[in-house]
Amino acid sequence: MLVPSLDLSPLQHRLLRELDLADLPSSEAEAASLAARGLDAEEVRDALPTLLWAGLVAQEGGPSGTLTLTTSGAAALHAAQCDELTARLSAVASFADTVARGAASRPAGYALKRLAEGAWTLAQAEAHVTSGRG
Repeated sequence: MLVPSLDLSPLQHRLLRELDLADLPSSEAEAASLAARGLDAEEVRDALPTLLWAGLVAQEGGPSGTLTLTTSGAAALHAAQCDELTARLSAVASFADTVARGAASRPAGYALKRLAEGAWTLAQAEAHVTSGRG
């Protein structure tokens, strides 16, 4: 199976993640259900056409039915997550070079933790250890 390679918005990625957890109502009348999951009904309505067109999401039961994640949608979601983790691992490896140049262990350990969690970028982690904070 080919994994669709669309440039999806952060909201569209979020919708795929939410649909990976459970189906969503496709009706705006179910706005409270969407709001309970931290989603805005209007934003969902605006983001859906691309996801439906690409076959990443299916609308079952018509406009008042449910939205489900298709196998292509799951593949696209997992490919995006893999890309994100690959980039994070690459940043951790690059940061190891910075640490190898003699950064103090306490700031380096903290910066490595934040980098690995995805809370900091590589530039933020390197700035933390090179600025002498700790």
